[in-house]
Amino acid sequence: SIKKLPLLNVSDWSDQTMNLMAALEKPNSVDRWCIVANGGCSPIALQVVSRSVDGTATFKSPVSNVILSSVPRLQFFLESTDPKKVARSYKTICGLAGKLFWWYSCRKEGAFIQKFSEKNLVADPANLGNQWQRNCYETASGNGGKSKYSTFAFLAGTLQDGCVASLNVLKEHSEKIRIDVIKGKDVRKNNAKSWFWQKRKQPKDALPVKTIQNWIEENRLGGREISIAGRISLAHEDPKGYRDAILSFLSVDVILKI
Repeated sequence: SIKKLPLLNVSDWSDQTMNLMAALEKPNSVDRWCIVANGGCSPIALQVVSRSVDGTATFKSPVSNVILSSVPRLQFFLESTDPKKVARSYKTICGLAGKLFWWYSCRKEGAFIQKFSEKNLVADPANLGNQWQRNCYETASGNGGKSKYSTFAFLAGTLQDGCVASLNVLKEHSEKIRIDVIKGKDVRKNNAKSWFWQKRKQPKDALPVKTIQNWIEENRLGGREISIAGRISLAHEDPKGYRDAILSFLSVDVILKI
C-alpha cells in the first residue's frame, strides 16, 4: 500500500504518510494521532490533518495535534507557484544539469552534502555527529537511484504549491485540532536557495511580516511556541529538547481536554 517512488508533490507525500498511518493502525490500537513535521515538510502535515478532519483520510483515528518545527515564512503557506513553471523546472533539472549536480553531491561519499549541511542546517557542525554524511549518502544513492527525483521535485518547487485549501479546512474545525511550533534559538537565515524558486524582494521599510504562528493564534488553532537549541535540523541537533517540547505540548493538551 506504500506509494512507489518518486514522491513528487505534496499530495504524493501526504498519500504516502496516510498509507503508513493506516498500515500502523491495523495491528495496533491508536487512540489519536500527533503529526510532527520539520521545515518544508509542513505542507504535508497540514494536508494530512485536513484530510483527517474532512473525513477523506485513509486512516481512521483522528489527528488531535500537529507540531511544526523550523517553519518557513507565512508566504510559503499562503502563496502557490505556477504548476506549469514547476513542471518545466522539474523537466530541466531532471536533465544534464541535475545529473551533474547529483554526481557532484554524491562524489567522495557525500562530501558536498556534509559541507552544505554544516553551512546551512545546523548551529554547530559538531551536532551532525559521525554518521550524518554516511546516512545522507546512503539515502541519496538508495532506491536504485530514484531518490534523486524527490530531491529534484523539491528543488523545482513542488512543495511550494501553497496550503490555502488545507488551512481553510482547519479554520472551519479549529475545535478539533491544535497546531504548535518548535523554534530553534539560532535564528540565522538559511541562504540556500534553488535556482527555480520564486524570488520575492521585500522593501527596506517593510513592516515585520506575520509568521505562521501568528496565523495559527489568530484562527484559534493553538500557536504555543517552545524554543530549543539548534537552527533548522532541530530534532537532530537537540533531540532531548525536541522530545521534551513535544511531550510538553501533548501534556498541556491533555490537561486542557480534561
